[in-house]
Amino acid sequence: MRCEPNAMHCTLVEQRKIPALFHPCAEEDKDGPSAIRGSGCVCRRTFYDIEFGLPVVGAHFKNSGEGGADQWSYKTYAPLDLRPDDTFSSFLVSRGLFWARTEKGLLSVLPQRNGLGYHIGYSGGGPQALAAYLTQVAVSDGQNTAAGAVYEKAHPAIVAWTQSKAADRGTNTPTLSDLKAMQRR
Repeated sequence: MRCEPNAMHCTLVEQRKIPALFHPCAEEDKDGPSAIRGSGCVCRRTFYDIEFGLPVVGAHFKNSGEGGADQWSYKTYAPLDLRPDDTFSSFLVSRGLFWARTEKGLLSVLPQRNGLGYHIGYSGGGPQALAAYLTQVAVSDGQNTAAGAVYEKAHPAIVAWTQSKAADRGTNTPTLSDLKAMQRR
């Protein structure tokens, strides 16, 4: 949800970019400090995640002129766990972001600890960390969604999936049942 900037939003941007949190987008003020030659923009917008109340900062970049790039990127904090009264239902990958859909239908950034970054599509620590997390979720029947699963407990079949091209392309969004089936292989 869109909101006014607060101190938590300031933690998501470099110190020199904090003032931009308070400037309007060029779409709202073509002569504002974020505008580039009238139609371009380099603004920041502030939001909050309605599920966890976490701050979100959107960075906008738009080339000036007709047909220019109009791109948004977002920065927030990942929760350390899903809600205690909800259960993991499926895993989604979208543009390098990792999501959990819960049984209640909520979409949440996948719980993650700082320093244990998730990645897919290659052999390394990121896919191993993601596989360990997904293994923990499958073993606990979707109940244990806390971040920080132990790498060594990652199931080999789930590791193979997180390192695969299918995972990297986002063409496979495994459900809890799919993760359990991978463990039976």
